[in-house]
Amino acid sequence: MNSFGLYIHIPFCLSRCSYCDFNSYHVDPVQVEQYVEALALEIGRRACSDAIRRRLVCSVFFGGGTPSILQASHLIGILDQCRAAFTFEADAEVTIEANPGTVDLPKLRALHAGGVTRLSVGVQAVQDRLLQRIGRAHTVREAEQAFRLMREAGFGNVNLDLMFGLPGQGMDDWSETLDWAIDVSPEHLSAYGLTLEEGTPLYKAHRQGAIGLPDEATEAEMYRMAVDRLCDAGFEHYEISNFARPGFRCRHNLVYWQHQEYLGLGAGAHSFLAGQRFFNELLPARYVSAIAERGTAVACGEKLSAEMLRSERLMLGLRLRGGLSVRTFTDLLGIEELAASDRVTRLLDDGFLRLRGGRVQISERGLLVANELIVQLL
Repeated sequence: MNSFGLYIHIPFCLSRCSYCDFNSYHVDPVQVEQYVEALALEIGRRACSDAIRRRLVCSVFFGGGTPSILQASHLIGILDQCRAAFTFEADAEVTIEANPGTVDLPKLRALHAGGVTRLSVGVQAVQDRLLQRIGRAHTVREAEQAFRLMREAGFGNVNLDLMFGLPGQGMDDWSETLDWAIDVSPEHLSAYGLTLEEGTPLYKAHRQGAIGLPDEATEAEMYRMAVDRLCDAGFEHYEISNFARPGFRCRHNLVYWQHQEYLGLGAGAHSFLAGQRFFNELLPARYVSAIAERGTAVACGEKLSAEMLRSERLMLGLRLRGGLSVRTFTDLLGIEELAASDRVTRLLDDGFLRLRGGRVQISERGLLVANELIVQLL
């Protein structure tokens, strides 16, 4: 049977960034212990389900929150429980998200020795004033030190997250951030445009006119700069926002983009198994109680229709720079050939889509409006 990805949510942070709408909460040592115990129970029970039994885990991703604020013994303990409950592929990728300032050399060495193969670090920018403006808890110096310690601990697969379109960020700032990232030479880089999520402090400040953001033209120029600079530096642009050295594409994220199945564990974690999507209780306390009282923390779920599955496969597949085969693309749209759809023909003629090697891809021009383009197709 097909392998699946395993996502483990650690919902605790030292502080909350002003743009963040993730399921995260201020860390509490007592709650951490209760949470880790609940995770152990959920791991054991989920491993016995029919949708999982006898299948292989291809990737594990500890996300958050800030997983790296937990002790290494907690994180490795959770990973060991997963290895005991599930069967891992021999080369399974194991990623932990980390923030500068939450790791030291002993912790990193323990994670490396415990089987963590990949780290994903939230750097975002290399100007302290911008980091302070978006509520990040680290400095540029701490980011540099953290990356150096990761190398010293033996990690040869590190991702750095960068952000553009930040309040007060100019082209020179973004150029400096890209130069810094290329110079430290990680194996993977993610470059995301800032999204203002309703209810976040940054969203409120913008609505009140307290902060200004780069305009759309500037943000588009920032994105083009990232693509050009990173590709020139030898990174493969394999997904709209993601770049990798050859052989270092994020296997776990490819599970999502290739519409493969995954199991989510922990508070608010989402799963996609056997044509169903479901998610756990959001609040850590409710998650812990639900696991203790009924053995599961699933709060809601739905059976996806064939049409919904086709739409998701199309949307996710087009995010990959390799696109979709013509046959897969036409099957997902329910048409016999590309010329049978006026929408597809128009997007091809206008240069937003392209045909290359028997595959339908979003063109360089289309990348700037990828979300709107995909919506048109759906």
